[in-house]
Amino acid sequence: MLFQNQFVKTLLLTSVCVFITCKEDVVTDDTTHQLSNLDKDESGILVISLLDGSLIGVELKSGHLKWRLQNEPIVKVPAKSKNNILPIFLPDPKDGTLYSLNTAEHKALKKLPFTIQQLVASSPSRSSDGIFYSGKKIDTWFSVDLVTGKKLPLGNSELDRTCPIQSSRSIFIGRTEYNLIMLDSKSSNRHWNITYYDYTSHYLTKDQSNNYGYVHIGSSVSGRVRTWDRNTGELLWEKDFGSPMVSIFKRRGHDIITLPFSSVAESTFDLLPFSNEYKTLQSTLYIGKYDHGIYALPSLIDKNVPVVPDNSYPKRLLIGGPENNEEFHAIILGHYKISSVSKTQLLLTGRTDHIIPTNITSFNYTKKGKIPIEQPEVNENWNFSSESKILAVVVGLLSVFVVGMFMYIMAQVRDIKQSSQGSSGVHSTSNSSYVQTQQGIVTVGKISFDTRQILGKGCEGTFVFRGTFDGRNVAVKRLLPECFTFANREVQLLRESDAHPNVIRYFSTEEDSQFRYIALELCSANLQDYVERDMHKNDISCIEVLKQATMGLEHLHFLKIVHRDIKPHNILLSISSSNGSLRTMISDFGLCKKLPIGKMSLSRRSGITGTEGWIAPEMIEYTGRITSAVDIFSMGCVFYYTTTNGKHPFGEPIRRQSNILNGEYRILLLDELWKSLMIKMLSQFPSERPSASTIKVHPVFWEKSYILTFLQDVSDRLEKADGESEALLNLETGGECVCNGDWRQDIDSEVLEDLGKYRSYRGDSVRDLLRALRNKRHHYRELSAKAQQLLGTSAESYINYWLSKFPTLLYHSWSSLQMLRNEPAFIQYYDPIFVYPCIKSNKVPEWISDPKPAVTKQVPKSPSKYIKRRPKPSIKDISAMDKQYSGDLEKEEWIRTGKNNGAWRPGLRVGKRKETKKEEPLVWKLS
Repeated sequence: MLFQNQFVKTLLLTSVCVFITCKEDVVTDDTTHQLSNLDKDESGILVISLLDGSLIGVELKSGHLKWRLQNEPIVKVPAKSKNNILPIFLPDPKDGTLYSLNTAEHKALKKLPFTIQQLVASSPSRSSDGIFYSGKKIDTWFSVDLVTGKKLPLGNSELDRTCPIQSSRSIFIGRTEYNLIMLDSKSSNRHWNITYYDYTSHYLTKDQSNNYGYVHIGSSVSGRVRTWDRNTGELLWEKDFGSPMVSIFKRRGHDIITLPFSSVAESTFDLLPFSNEYKTLQSTLYIGKYDHGIYALPSLIDKNVPVVPDNSYPKRLLIGGPENNEEFHAIILGHYKISSVSKTQLLLTGRTDHIIPTNITSFNYTKKGKIPIEQPEVNENWNFSSESKILAVVVGLLSVFVVGMFMYIMAQVRDIKQSSQGSSGVHSTSNSSYVQTQQGIVTVGKISFDTRQILGKGCEGTFVFRGTFDGRNVAVKRLLPECFTFANREVQLLRESDAHPNVIRYFSTEEDSQFRYIALELCSANLQDYVERDMHKNDISCIEVLKQATMGLEHLHFLKIVHRDIKPHNILLSISSSNGSLRTMISDFGLCKKLPIGKMSLSRRSGITGTEGWIAPEMIEYTGRITSAVDIFSMGCVFYYTTTNGKHPFGEPIRRQSNILNGEYRILLLDELWKSLMIKMLSQFPSERPSASTIKVHPVFWEKSYILTFLQDVSDRLEKADGESEALLNLETGGECVCNGDWRQDIDSEVLEDLGKYRSYRGDSVRDLLRALRNKRHHYRELSAKAQQLLGTSAESYINYWLSKFPTLLYHSWSSLQMLRNEPAFIQYYDPIFVYPCIKSNKVPEWISDPKPAVTKQVPKSPSKYIKRRPKPSIKDISAMDKQYSGDLEKEEWIRTGKNNGAWRPGLRVGKRKETKKEEPLVWKLS
């Protein structure tokens, strides 16, 4: 038996090694093929990072500037020559390499053996020369539309926390800000500050760089850039972008990948392109100055470019001109040779980041020639490698097959032995014995249960009994051997998820020769008992039950667990705690499945799972892969079942699943707020359903005080909005039904008292209704005793008064103002991405349909020497017909004055009425 185990282990190890080797080769080949064809990217847009912080989009073939995004400069180093402290630290904007420039030494320029990224990663640390290093980094993400250049921040604490749905043209860019502070331990006055920005991207291998179809050259002094076709030698374009190029990227999926380029001296840039002869350029370091400080950029030069010698200080041109100051230290701008690497050692106290160096020491350019891609030695090795790979794959498959057959036979033998000799527990106890007393009490290990106290029954012979575990009352789930695979998965998922109060708690597992037993938290009822038998309805509200169930489902989805069997029977209510409170819990993990790492969906190999009448349509139709949205659909059915006391949105059981497939549901007996949520949860399309975290913050679950705060915030936001405000127009559209024509008619006279003392209120305006709600709350102590009695003393009673008068006020206000979701005052009320339907009534007040009176303008003829004069404003001369429509004239005047003051007013329909024959009275004055 020992020999067999060793043989199995050896075969398994060999097979795994062969399989991993083959897999890595295949993955490497695929990745190489993908990255070596970057020039075939359909977008055809380069993303170039400039020294001044600009990020620009440029067409690859023409160099046309598509867009420009202005950011912080790549490096910031103070460049005040009067205050320069030796040595001067210079950062390389390409990769964060640090250089030390000390004009007091013979070899002034030295390259430090560590980068800015390494110093920040190992902060706090100190070097062997007594310099203390401390720093921090700040990471940000944003997306950019490659065509338009539109930028959208991601993951910012002040903005959206959830990545939005991106188009196929968008790329995600990560930017890291490194802030480095250096202090001299020998002198407190000696300190340096450096700020450096870096973009996150993928890198090409050496072979991939050689196969890249273009050559990019940039000036180390100016913003000039040239691009050639590598195969034909044709100069495609030359542009000046105003600042030196430090990085160049191209799209790969939704990410970016760094492309090779070279920086050359300005005079060398003018000499390009070369002739057909091979030329090698000298590698130097260009020290330059721009608006934000000093920088050091690796640069290639030809033999005609002067290089700053080591003994050149201080007899060169100085920044700022010479001054008679002993502490004055000047810097010579130009190309330097990097003579040596500093011997300074860093005493690291933390981790170091992996930095990918870029070593460009020569420029090989041929005008018409093509770079050879294939070589005989490479081809021979490739053929040999291909044969080896094929042989390795065959051997690996055969090994896996043999090992699999051997393990299957051994498993069958082991099962036969166990069935004849009995088996021992494999989870909580090593040797679980089966004991049954006369009273029907069964004890297996630490689990005991009474077979007469059945709590429930499931499929495949599963029973749930009342029992105990280690002195604690529990529910014992007994499963047949056919369900052991599901039991193992259920236990594993329970162990991962039961830390949440709204997920049933797992205690232990035992096993005997016939069954497996799982000890779970004992509950008092399930949701079906709560709805149909009114159990615990006085202990916990319907809304609280659904909210807690949603929170439990949110926890499962956070752990990448898809339940796949959400229904009333699997939502349980706990036993009352010492304070009388109940908890809602998700249970029955037998059909649960965990999403693979890095995946958002499941395959369909397990077939249709769930309970008929509660299964999402995509589970049956086999359209696409399965996501966590199947649980949202089932939970939507549970929501309707609970809020309507047992009704199902898809009808009677006999036609229920058919209606689900056809998308035929009826949502009755619910207000608009619940409808807006359930319409989305029951959508036929999984992508249109909200997530559990989005459902949790829907207004149906808001506390009364939270609703009051929201309505007051809406009133504050729209208080000064003019008639052209999109938010105000959206709020007032369809608001006639909210106000019941004139909300002033529905308010008690005691509450309405003194409402128009300081301002006028419109009876058909939602904004004025919210203004009245807010002002009465703010001046509550000034109200009469009767008004205070009507409104109540608490926030709950206060908001209940207004919502009882205007039931659709909350839904109308919340759904109409979803456009304000990203404003700081409204972030807490909305999901950053998901949009709910805005259902508005077309009902309008009756007075809008009334005909508008026409003003009589007939004037009798009079002699030319007479001057016509209207009555004074204080004199009201109104005909009997005008009196009949005086109310309409007042409304018309109210609308006109409102528009002049910038307030929103609904338009009056122009009505026709018969003209009166009675002439308008006139006053004539003899001139």
